[in-house]
Amino acid sequence: MRQLSSCRQIACFLAAILVFLTSCKPKETQTAQDAAQVLGIVLAEEALRAAGPKKEVALITADAVWGPSSPVEVAFIAALKKQGGSIVTTRRANVGDPMRSGPIGLKAADFLEVLDQFSKVGAVVSLAGAPLLNAGESNRVMQDHPPVLVVATAMLGMTPGVPGDRTQLGRLLDAKIIHLAIIDGTEPAGSTAGKADSAHQLFAEHYRILRRPD
Repeated sequence: MRQLSSCRQIACFLAAILVFLTSCKPKETQTAQDAAQVLGIVLAEEALRAAGPKKEVALITADAVWGPSSPVEVAFIAALKKQGGSIVTTRRANVGDPMRSGPIGLKAADFLEVLDQFSKVGAVVSLAGAPLLNAGESNRVMQDHPPVLVVATAMLGMTPGVPGDRTQLGRLLDAKIIHLAIIDGTEPAGSTAGKADSAHQLFAEHYRILRRPD
């Protein structure tokens, strides 16, 4: 019931976001596009770092109900290829309809199927939020699965994203089901040390990374 309530809250939030988008000013639109660009760049860096010598990535995104490919997806794929990586598959998952009532999120069946079919890739990246797993489904995740990186932000540029519940993300990180999650917020001071370029500074102004415990 708690998971269903969370999904309904997300659905209401996304509906409000879609209304807000219609009133965005040009400057706000440009800011969203710039933030999406750096999100894609940093996501590619993190995916390749997690993948190690394997540079193949399986990508999960929301299906066509949520619109065309998001600016984050476009920037991520471009940055990944520029750094020698490649996308082996793009799974368009049904995560619900943001304009209707009902659960919103990455279904366990879709997530587990990608892990099973692409168990040898370097990393799995979800732009469709975190997987919605109950205890039994969590137990089905093999311990040696590829690193899973999740983007759980309200927006992917000017395209709605699937925001995550912090408690849910924390459980997934603690259980080592996901490797990291990128959420809305600001990075703690000093976290971008050594990466003083404008892209990483802009990322730190809009997002933060939750990492799996060592």
